[in-house]
Amino acid sequence: MCGIAGTINLERSLNLDINKERFSRAYKYLKSRGPDDKGTWYDKNSFFLHTRLKIIDLNKTSSQPMEKDNFIICYNGEIYNFLKIKKVLLKKGYKFKSSGDTEVLLNAWIEWREQVIEKLDGMFVFSIWNKREKSLFLARDRFGKKPIVYSFFKNTLSFASDVMSLKQIQDGGDVCKEALESLFRFRFIYEPLTIFENFKKLPPSSFLIFNKYGVKIKKYYDLSKKSKKVLYNKKTIQKDLTDLITKSVEKRLEADVPIGLFLSGGIDSGLILIALSKLGKKIPCFTVGFSESNDYYNETERAASLTKHFGYKHKKIILDAKVTKNALQNILETSDEPFADSSAIPTYLISESSSKHIKVALTGDGGDEIFGGYRKYISYRWKKALCIIPMHLRSLLARNLSDSKNTNIKNFGRKIKRLLQNTESDIKKMQINFLDQLSRDDYYLLFGLYYKNIVDKKLPTELDYSDEINLVLARDMQFSLLSDMLVKLDRYSMTNNLEVRSPFLDTELVEYALSLPGKEKVGFFSGKKVLKNNLSCYFPDNYMDLPKKGFEIPLDKLLKSDLRYLVEDATRKKVISSLNIYEPKIINNWKDEFFKGHKDHSWKLWTLISYSTWATRNSII
Repeated sequence: MCGIAGTINLERSLNLDINKERFSRAYKYLKSRGPDDKGTWYDKNSFFLHTRLKIIDLNKTSSQPMEKDNFIICYNGEIYNFLKIKKVLLKKGYKFKSSGDTEVLLNAWIEWREQVIEKLDGMFVFSIWNKREKSLFLARDRFGKKPIVYSFFKNTLSFASDVMSLKQIQDGGDVCKEALESLFRFRFIYEPLTIFENFKKLPPSSFLIFNKYGVKIKKYYDLSKKSKKVLYNKKTIQKDLTDLITKSVEKRLEADVPIGLFLSGGIDSGLILIALSKLGKKIPCFTVGFSESNDYYNETERAASLTKHFGYKHKKIILDAKVTKNALQNILETSDEPFADSSAIPTYLISESSSKHIKVALTGDGGDEIFGGYRKYISYRWKKALCIIPMHLRSLLARNLSDSKNTNIKNFGRKIKRLLQNTESDIKKMQINFLDQLSRDDYYLLFGLYYKNIVDKKLPTELDYSDEINLVLARDMQFSLLSDMLVKLDRYSMTNNLEVRSPFLDTELVEYALSLPGKEKVGFFSGKKVLKNNLSCYFPDNYMDLPKKGFEIPLDKLLKSDLRYLVEDATRKKVISSLNIYEPKIINNWKDEFFKGHKDHSWKLWTLISYSTWATRNSII
């Protein structure tokens, strides 16, 4: 894994001294993405910076930016099939000085130009500068596992691996109001938006070309066109799933440094452990747990039982209020733009702890999206039945149910409440409802307007699925997985000099999973049916029957005790004024109701905290 940045102006020569100073500032932000090596390359029209985390080929021969003929590459990622591509290139007469994937990618570009993307299996962002033709090619992987932000301003194209690095190179402009609305609605800023108006994220499955004709962005991959219907046969499905998961894990074991597994206690990471066992690969496993919390937040014992069953080393990382509080400032400062998913906290802490032992971690992320693991997906099976009940009656019933997870009964009531509140006859509106953290009334009090209709505007509409469940899953992959889950995973692992690989986001596995009938994945009472029905034989007895848990922390408890100071700081008049909140009293209402135990507004207050910390650090307030 690496950090990359660059700037290009085709019409005039760049000021070298100014760019050296700008990229020196950018390096301070990119260093955690690549602490092992640093390199720059420049000519009169361009300047590039690369920071390297050494994973494959630890020698200087794989240092970047790398130059050959008229081409200079800056690359962040892993190409899992690079050895296969290298064999083809060797037969064509190409010579290699290194044993890594960067030189393979550069030679593959020279051979096939932009068609090379179709041959790549991996996670990546890379730029190729053609110094003779004065043309830049910038590409991102199919599912957006690796980030890239760009700006086109006054005939200058600039890009970087994160927002704050780019801000040292180019002016970001004002804070984007649409991004703030997204933050408070969804807890994340959906792509291609960034917190600054002048910056955008390059969409996944896309490449950008910058030359004398201007900037052009082109999509090179469409998931729905790659997914084909699979005839559901239990024997075939079992073999196919086993083979695909094992193959996906195996290709992600290529590294010259120690590898480990983030074992959550769930099905997905459990299947990765099973695949490792089949491959005879013994690597350490790491699990996060929370002391002094109920079982909803703790999966360490469940994970421990699995590692014991298969004979793997297991390290429990037990968090408490003191550990969380001590690390919190680093966690909040890691965010290059506001990010309010509190599961960033355990993600950061497991990355920090495990990075003392490993440099690469496998994770089960993506499994819920492709196999229908989240509880909300079950709601779509009940949609027709629930829509018979009048909306006002559903609202009345929901109003009297709990938001708490602190007991099994309250947690069950919370699930029923979400189901009643969010069910819609229009599947796209229903999907947004489950993502929304704000009611229409709260949104109005914050921004002085009602919800903008982002259902058709922002949810991917080009996806071609007749299967309703698969349509929802594919949209979540391109909306919340992309802008929330993958951001969290990349940002909080890389800040700890750790590379994370996600076998469930293997292209072949994703295409296969989204080809299976939705009803075979999501039932009326359970998600991931296809995994439970076909792969339970690999697990210890009853393991598959344990309830689904989220990667969450007891946020409400922490904000009422050790982290209360953050709530007080984030609700200062200065913070609220900077947001131009339409009715400022709404913030005090949230705080009062939360501390009196009337309503759980912890997510809303955490969103305010994430904004306040970021805005203060960047002199916005």
